[in-house]
Amino acid sequence: SCVAIFFAMLFLFWSTAAGMVHIWYNFETYTHGFIILPISLWLIWQKRHHLAARTPAPAASFLIILAPTLLVWALARLTGVQVVEQAAFVASIIVAVSGLLGWQVARFLAFPLLFLFFAVPMGEDLTPPMMEFTATFTVEALKLTGIPVYRDGLWFSLPSGDWSVVEACSGVRYLIASATLGVMYAYITYHTLWKRLVFIAMSIIVPILANGLRAYMIVMIGHLSGMKLATGVDHLIYGWVFFGIVMFILFWIGSFWQEEEAAPQTVLPTRPAAPATVATKSVLISILAVAMGFTTVLVTDRAEGLEVATDTTLVAPTSIDGWELQPGGADWSARHQPTEHVVAAKYRRGNDTVQLFVVLFPKQTQGLEAINTQNSIGEQLVRSVQLERQPLDLGGTTVNANRQRAIIPVAGRSSEHLVLQWYRVAGHSVTNRYLGKAWEALSRLYPGRADGAWIALATPLENLELTQAQSRLEDFAKTIGPIIERQIDRVIGVEAGL
Repeated sequence: SCVAIFFAMLFLFWSTAAGMVHIWYNFETYTHGFIILPISLWLIWQKRHHLAARTPAPAASFLIILAPTLLVWALARLTGVQVVEQAAFVASIIVAVSGLLGWQVARFLAFPLLFLFFAVPMGEDLTPPMMEFTATFTVEALKLTGIPVYRDGLWFSLPSGDWSVVEACSGVRYLIASATLGVMYAYITYHTLWKRLVFIAMSIIVPILANGLRAYMIVMIGHLSGMKLATGVDHLIYGWVFFGIVMFILFWIGSFWQEEEAAPQTVLPTRPAAPATVATKSVLISILAVAMGFTTVLVTDRAEGLEVATDTTLVAPTSIDGWELQPGGADWSARHQPTEHVVAAKYRRGNDTVQLFVVLFPKQTQGLEAINTQNSIGEQLVRSVQLERQPLDLGGTTVNANRQRAIIPVAGRSSEHLVLQWYRVAGHSVTNRYLGKAWEALSRLYPGRADGAWIALATPLENLELTQAQSRLEDFAKTIGPIIERQIDRVIGVEAGL
């Protein structure tokens, strides 16, 4: 029954499973996903003698847990939050299988079952803070070494040359690999809960610190060699060799506290049932679980088919409160996913200039959405430094706009700008990506809106204080905000607008 329910759920949610496999195959960070299921089955096999001493007792109460799990999958599917969709899919399989095994057996196999979550390609949101930590660790270590260093965000300069922390240097790969191995090792090696938790914590903390040390060592090698070594692909090779040594030492030290497992003892279910009763309950639970999954997929597919008719598109207003639209459009192109509803304009008032970018997706789908890392202020950024969010008055509503100092190539030279960004999702202005996705999910259910827009303002920072640039953008945003909101609503047919 467990095998049958597994393949039934796999068939129903095939597109989600295929999406996971696609990521495993195309992104090295998540290649380990291919071996998670075999490892989980091997862990269960390792416990086969203890498992044989227990009797399955199917529990229909697991269906109560399955319902919200499927709801989360549906909402994540509708809003294009792939990692949540995939996690909910894995959770649905775990809950359905646990329902056939019963509480007692499921509790015993909790670790091998929960280990399946490592197959979900997650951890992307850890990249920015990990990059920030790596840069801070490296710069502080260089200062302690006595080497003068100038830092600007994730970029820093030494007398011997310049360095920057990019995504590949964040250490997320090392962290994911270490956590996966560490959790498995802790389960196999220890049987005391506190020992397992301590080792798992170490398998998370050690690679973070080790990655900072790795980055420092690479910079030192480059510095001492006159930028001849560890400046290209070879520094990634050094990184993996160093990581392998660190993991070997960690596991070697952990082996000193290895525990022997107790012999299996027969454990009877709290409510013994006849074999025929167990078989009947297994079949009914399987049928109900599959029916719930089928209904969820069917309803979600219909909601995904929501049609949005657009009779017009966005237009940059020619004049707003003294700000005049300049011919030729914006000074540079923003990077965004394809859509025909785009505004890229430049406005001037006296000597002040502001760039306006609005990218609207009337019907958001996976890969065509406002809240996506592919939407950025520029195709090529020389450097970017995130700043603290600040409230921004949009002429009636207020949003805590994301701020950054970005050096952008303009007309053959690098120009520093202050940039404010936010999202307009189904009539709500937000900056938090998770809140934006939540609004999208709720709005798809009622009143049936699926639109999202990425909006950005930028103004030059040369010869200008940050507070002055902020004031200029605030003045422009207060004027343009209501106009953008009305235009978005008009495009998707919510109201006539202006």
